[in-house]
Amino acid sequence: MPIMSGFEAARHIRSFERKYNITPPVTIIALTGLGSAEALREALQCGINLYLTKPVRLKELTRLLSEIRDGVVMKTMEVDGQVG
Repeated sequence: MPIMSGFEAARHIRSFERKYNITPPVTIIALTGLGSAEALREALQCGINLYLTKPVRLKELTRLLSEIRDGVVMKTMEVDGQVG
């Protein structure tokens, strides 16, 4: 991202939510080429709900977005196209 990283953007979003007592918090999805364990840890620390590494199958992405839209609580992180 030109102005800030996705991790930094997530931190700002979570900070804004806390400052203004916004509930429920938005679902933050990261779609990235960073597949390292370190990047996944940083994503968890900054409040990203779902971490997807490229390439992502369209069918799987569609299913995940439908679950989010339908209010299914997403506690899972996804790495290398596999839901964990």
